[in-house]
Amino acid sequence: MKKTQFMLCLLFIASFLFRTNSISAQVKDTATIAPIKKDTSYWIKAAQTGFSFNQASFSDTWRAGGVNSIALGLFFNGKANYLKGNISWDNAAIFEYGFVKNKGQSLRKSNDRMLLDTKYGYKISKNWNLFASLNFLSQFAEGYTFTTDAVTKIETQTLISNLFSPAFLSETMGFEYKPVTYFWARFGVASMRQTFVLEDKFNNNKAGVGGTFDQKVNYGVQEGKSIRNEVGLMRVEADFNKEIMKNILLQAHFVSFTTYEDPLATDVRLDAAIIAKINKYANVKLGGTLFYDQDQVEKLQWTQMMTLNFAVNL
Repeated sequence: MKKTQFMLCLLFIASFLFRTNSISAQVKDTATIAPIKKDTSYWIKAAQTGFSFNQASFSDTWRAGGVNSIALGLFFNGKANYLKGNISWDNAAIFEYGFVKNKGQSLRKSNDRMLLDTKYGYKISKNWNLFASLNFLSQFAEGYTFTTDAVTKIETQTLISNLFSPAFLSETMGFEYKPVTYFWARFGVASMRQTFVLEDKFNNNKAGVGGTFDQKVNYGVQEGKSIRNEVGLMRVEADFNKEIMKNILLQAHFVSFTTYEDPLATDVRLDAAIIAKINKYANVKLGGTLFYDQDQVEKLQWTQMMTLNFAVNL
C-alpha cells in the first residue's frame, strides 16, 4: 500500500513538472514568435492635395463688359506632429502654384508658394513652451511684370523673381503660447534671417514712391551679392485655424520680423482664408495676403483670390 502511494506521489510530481515546463515553453515560444507592436500614437500625420479652378466667359453680344478667363492651380498641404510628455516636434509643408489665362493676354502666374517649417518645443507650463524653429519660404517659377505700349499695343514682360530669388531662411528661438489646440503664438527673442537672390538677370527691383525703381538692390541683397544676413530684434508669429460655423473654416497666419539694423522697419505678412465646405472633396475658398517689406517696395502689397477647390486627403 505504501509502495502504491509512493508511486502515485511520484507520478503526480512528474506530471506537475512536465505541465509546468510545457507551459513555460509555450509562453517562451509565443513571446519569440509574436511580433512586437510599435507605439506610433505619438505622431499625428495628415496631408491633402488637389487642384483649384476658376472660369469666366462672355458672349460677343454681352454689353456689360468682361474678359474671358480661366485659372487653374495645384496645391499640397502636409503636416507631421509629434507629442510625447513635454516634448513636441511640429512639421509643415505647403506647396501652391497656379496660373491664369485672360483672352488677349499671355499666360500669367496667379499663385506661387513654397513653405517648409519645423519647430521643436519643450513644455515649461500649462500654456507655454520653449521652442526652436526653422522656416523656409520661396517660389517655384519665374515672376514677371507686364507693360503694354500705349501706341503699338505690344506687351513686354520684365523678370522680377525666380526660384530661390528671393528665398528666405529664418532661424528662431523663444517662447510659444498655446492655450488651445486651434491657436498659438510664438515670440522669437533670438532670431536670424537669410535672404537669397541667386538670379542675376534682374536688379533695381525696389520700387519707391510712385513705383519708380530707385535703388540697386535685389530684395535687400546688395548688387553683386547673392545673400544677406540679418539679426532679428524680435520675430512674432501666430496661427489660427478653427471651424467657426458648421462647415465654415477660418484660417489666419501672421508673421512679423524686426531687425537690430533698422528697429523702426518691421516686415509684416498676414495670410487669411475662409473655406466653405461643399462635400467631402470640394470647397470654396476666399483667401488673401497682406505683405509689407520695405526692401521690396515701400508700399503695402496685397493679393486676393476666390477658388473652387477639389481635394483628397492622403
